[in-house]
Amino acid sequence: MKDLVLAADPACPWSWLTVRWLTAVAPHRGLTLRLQPYSLWLRDGETQAAGLPDFIATIAVETSRQSLRVLRICAALATEARYADIERLYVEWASRVFTPGPPQAPTPAVLAESLAAAGLDDTWLPHADSPSWDTPITHQMDQLDALRPGNRGAAVPTLLQGDQILLQGAILAAPVTPEEGLALWDAFALLTTSPTYVANSPTPPPFPAFA
Repeated sequence: MKDLVLAADPACPWSWLTVRWLTAVAPHRGLTLRLQPYSLWLRDGETQAAGLPDFIATIAVETSRQSLRVLRICAALATEARYADIERLYVEWASRVFTPGPPQAPTPAVLAESLAAAGLDDTWLPHADSPSWDTPITHQMDQLDALRPGNRGAAVPTLLQGDQILLQGAILAAPVTPEEGLALWDAFALLTTSPTYVANSPTPPPFPAFA
C-alpha cells in the first residue's frame, strides 16, 4: 500500500485531521499521497447536517463556500501535476481555519495569505473565482460517488488505493502526535491486509478539537 489518493474538502474538519495525520506519516512509510478535491459546497450548497447549532451551521456554510475557492486553485494546479503545491496550499489554508478556540469562518483574505505561505504567486488567485474549474472537480466527485452505489454521496475524507476504498468518514477527533500517527497507520495498514476488512463510515463523531 504505497500510492494513495485522499479525497477531501478543506472545509471539513475531519478531513483536515486526516490530512495532518497522513501527510506526517507518508515520508516515514514511503507513501505517495495525492489530495483529490471533493467540494461539499458543490454537493450540498447551504444544506448542513441536521442537528447542528445555528451558529455552527452558519460558520460551516461560509467555510464550505470559501473552500471551493481553494479547490478551484487545486484543480488548476492539478492540470500541471503540481500535487506537492496542492498539498501545501491545503495545509496552509486549513491550518489557518481550524485553530484552537471558538470556530469562525475564514475570510477571502485567508486564501491569499495561504497562497503566499505555500510559495505560490498571486497569479493563481483568479482561478479561485472561476466557475470553469467546477466541472473537473464535479467529474472527480462523480467518479468517487460511483464507487458507493446507492449512497447520496461520498463521505469525506475518503482514502483510496486505486478504486478500492480503504477509509471513508471521520477517523480522528483530535490531532495525534507523530508517534501516535505512525502507530495508528501501522495498525490501519495491517488491518487493510485482511481479506475480511470492509471500509466503514463510523457513526457521527464528536466535533473535533484542535491544538
